[in-house]
Amino acid sequence: MNISINRPGKTKDMEENTSTSISIDKKLEAVYNSSPVISFLWKAEDEWPVESVSGNITRLGYSPEAFLSGKLLYGDIVHPDDLDRIHLEVKKHSEKKHTSYFSLNYRVLTKDNDVRWVTERSFIKRDEKGEITHFQGIIIDNTELEKTERELLETGKKYQIIFESSPVGIIYFDENGIITHCNKAFSDIVGAPVKEIVGFSVLSSLEDDHLKNAIDLVFLGNAGFYEGEYFSSITGKKLTVKSSFTPVMDGDGSMIGGIGIMEDVELSKKAEEIINLNEMRLEALLKLYQMQDSSMSEIAEYAIEKAVKLTNSSIGYLEFLNEDENVLETYHWPNESHDYHSEEPFVHPVRSFGFWGEAIREREAVIVNRDRDVEPADEIYPGTKERMLRHITIPVFDNDQVVAVAGVANKKSDYDEADVRQLTLLMEGMWKLVQHKQTTEILYEALRMRRVLESIMSSSPAIVFLWKPEQDWPVEFVSDNIEQFGYSVNDFITGKIIYGDIIHPSDLQRVRDEVDRASREGFSDFSQEYRIITKSGDVRWVDERTMLHYDPSGMVDYLQGIIVDITERKQANNFMRVECDLDNVLGDTGSLEDTFDRLLDFTFEAKSIDSGIMYVVDKATGAFDAISYRGLSEKFVDALSHFNSSTLMARMFSTGFPVYKYFTEINMILPASKLDYEGLQAMAFIPIRHNGELVAAMVLGSHSELEVPASSRNLIETIASQVGMVISRMKKDSGLQKSKNNMTSLLNILDEMVFIMDLQGRILHVNFPLTDALNYTPKDLEMKDFLMLYPEGWEDDVLSTLDEIMAGKSSTSEIPLISKEGILVPVNSKFTIGDWGGQDVLISISSLIKEPGA
Repeated sequence: MNISINRPGKTKDMEENTSTSISIDKKLEAVYNSSPVISFLWKAEDEWPVESVSGNITRLGYSPEAFLSGKLLYGDIVHPDDLDRIHLEVKKHSEKKHTSYFSLNYRVLTKDNDVRWVTERSFIKRDEKGEITHFQGIIIDNTELEKTERELLETGKKYQIIFESSPVGIIYFDENGIITHCNKAFSDIVGAPVKEIVGFSVLSSLEDDHLKNAIDLVFLGNAGFYEGEYFSSITGKKLTVKSSFTPVMDGDGSMIGGIGIMEDVELSKKAEEIINLNEMRLEALLKLYQMQDSSMSEIAEYAIEKAVKLTNSSIGYLEFLNEDENVLETYHWPNESHDYHSEEPFVHPVRSFGFWGEAIREREAVIVNRDRDVEPADEIYPGTKERMLRHITIPVFDNDQVVAVAGVANKKSDYDEADVRQLTLLMEGMWKLVQHKQTTEILYEALRMRRVLESIMSSSPAIVFLWKPEQDWPVEFVSDNIEQFGYSVNDFITGKIIYGDIIHPSDLQRVRDEVDRASREGFSDFSQEYRIITKSGDVRWVDERTMLHYDPSGMVDYLQGIIVDITERKQANNFMRVECDLDNVLGDTGSLEDTFDRLLDFTFEAKSIDSGIMYVVDKATGAFDAISYRGLSEKFVDALSHFNSSTLMARMFSTGFPVYKYFTEINMILPASKLDYEGLQAMAFIPIRHNGELVAAMVLGSHSELEVPASSRNLIETIASQVGMVISRMKKDSGLQKSKNNMTSLLNILDEMVFIMDLQGRILHVNFPLTDALNYTPKDLEMKDFLMLYPEGWEDDVLSTLDEIMAGKSSTSEIPLISKEGILVPVNSKFTIGDWGGQDVLISISSLIKEPGA
């Protein structure tokens, strides 16, 4: 038997089928790519990495490769405001074990950052263990649909708001005549709740024939109208209404319902009356505003007249409380019919009339409506024939204070809250006018007084200032007469110049110190004399008198003062030349003894002064020691060269004020007796202070004059006022320099290498062992960066070590130094923080590290 075996292989038919299938797939892919539907296969991981995406992702501006390469995750294109919500939605659906499909709406961003709304429909893919591995789905761009739906929703909301908030009643009924919608205004008109109106049949249940005839026209396709009385079959309420009804048609002309609009005519009339009353009240207020120049009686009577007309009353009154709040000044309208009216207001105690006093006591309106036939009427004033059956009395307030009461009476119908409102608003407006009138009069008077004061100030030599408590005192106000120094008010107010700019540089620090001291010690006022520079460059002496104003926390919030030019007084005996020379002396860096010698020479420029002794004060003991003298015998000076703090002479200085005496008076209290041989006629004891502390003193004498004249005293006291600061500085500088010199000598005898640098890293000092070991001169290193002493590349280690030292963690280092020639010098260094002439510094002390056996 021959058996043939047919082996599988490609046949012609199979090849044709395959070719056809590929062709179909390509066509489908082309169709798919042109579709708005974009397909995705996402991994179930954070932000959903994409394993597959259709080519039409280009609709959003992205390429498939951007996602497939991992450069973009799907979460990257989801709108940030929607991302958290999508995470929650995906998580919620994923946790449902039997859920395999979900749908979401959210926004994505195109590559151009445009916002598009999409609908996602996805299947959840799980492995054999039930764990989610992928999400496979599509997204469909429905931006236009979403936009349309949102616009429709917004439009619906707007129409709903119009429907609900309309002031007229609106109903909607269907083609069967059943009311399906009703707004609150319609409910209020007919006096029934909405739930009872909805479901009512306008065809079968409406009993009012006139209204029913108008509605019947709607079902014939026409509009219907009715105005007149209406009896509600729902509530039994009788109304006067104005109504219209309109059919609602669909696209093919069929009626699908109708709309009814109803308006309560009585309410409309009342609303119109209220509008008219409001207009009348506004016109009255406008007229009142235009009556600012009128008298109080004219304003009050016009306000009462308008109050009567606004409330349809017959009479009215207005009463103002006086300052003790116990008496009322009364105005009345109409006034021609009352024998009590006169040029002066009617005055009476407030508590003598019940309903007037009640409005004040209760602080609210009092309404009285009486029946003419049953109850007695009230009288306005005792003994008058006029009676009030119905009346309103209201209090008028200024903040919480009752300042007036107003009332109207004898309306034909009862008064109500609408009358109270009209009366209250009118009288509040009237009172604002009264306040404005009073304020205007006060301001006018204040303006007049200001002009008078400005005129006085402009012609006065005293210049008024208001300064801010800031560096060198910016000016908030200065009087016009600042022009006497060449400056304009605008120069200071604009900040172009601050007050410190015009103070003489030699006086500025002294003025700063005095202001600081006054502020620190809580002074309320103080005075001082100093020089200023005019705009033309001239020097003028001024006397400043200043008051300090403090805020609730005790800080100065402004300074107010005046300055007066006292140059003429200061210029006696060529005073200005002496002052200029004095600046040169005080700027000299010579010794304290030399400075005192020259200061004594200057005092002799004062008329009649021909001798003197300069003393310094021992801060520890308070004793006075002579350091320089002129024009006196050695015997006299020896007798007065030293005296303790307990002596009478020391006490004269410690008063803080200059003492001028005849020599005969002084000779009685001097420590050495019988000093009249010196031939002195007058003596002056001048204390010299700095920051409130006595630092020096001058004893001055005259052999020719019985007393020191006033012009000389000015010069002496001016010299003394400026010497204190210089002496204090010279003492301090002298002490610091002496201390620095001693430290330098000590450092130079050490074996260790020492350099001192400031906190910015600049070298301030090096000792001899360091310059010898590294072959530098002190000038090579002065004010240079300390890192030049260390090898290149070690800077970070050095700075790190210093950071630890500043933090208190370490104080030693074995980083080598480097010589001027670049030779490494191994050292063990210790760092410390210290003081150098009053300045905080870092000090490095290094010792050589010797090799073993060396």
